[in-house]
Amino acid sequence: MAKAWKVKGIAPQKSLEKCARRIITTRLREMMSFKEGAIDGTDIEYVHDMRVSSRRLRAAMRNFSACFPKRKFKRHLKTVQNITSTMGDVRDLDILIDYFQKDVETLSEEEQIGVQNLIKHLQQEREESRKPMLKMFSKLDTSGFEKQYLKFFKT
Repeated sequence: MAKAWKVKGIAPQKSLEKCARRIITTRLREMMSFKEGAIDGTDIEYVHDMRVSSRRLRAAMRNFSACFPKRKFKRHLKTVQNITSTMGDVRDLDILIDYFQKDVETLSEEEQIGVQNLIKHLQQEREESRKPMLKMFSKLDTSGFEKQYLKFFKT
């Protein structure tokens, strides 16, 4: 799991709102840094790291919600919640596939055949669950989500 990025520019003498903006924009940039790897899909850790980062971002947003106008804030929070959920669907399958792949060698030959078939089925499910994720990324790009988000939380 990727370590959380250090948030620069926060200090006790700065206002809560300014610190909240820095924390939230750092968490967004952290989350989005894993996007290309998640889209590529060959290394499952990118999906994991993006999902974990989205959860950090979501927690920060909830903690500092009182610092921002509610209407636009709620829209951004809902988008982040959707990212977390969509990434979770893929991640759950990654975990299952990895689990069975690690244990397959310890099984009898007959059991290995069954588990290999299960792995193939899970990999097909994973590819299907990646479609909404890829569609979500495309929609985020088309809507200018990242730019709008950073503009709203600009420090």
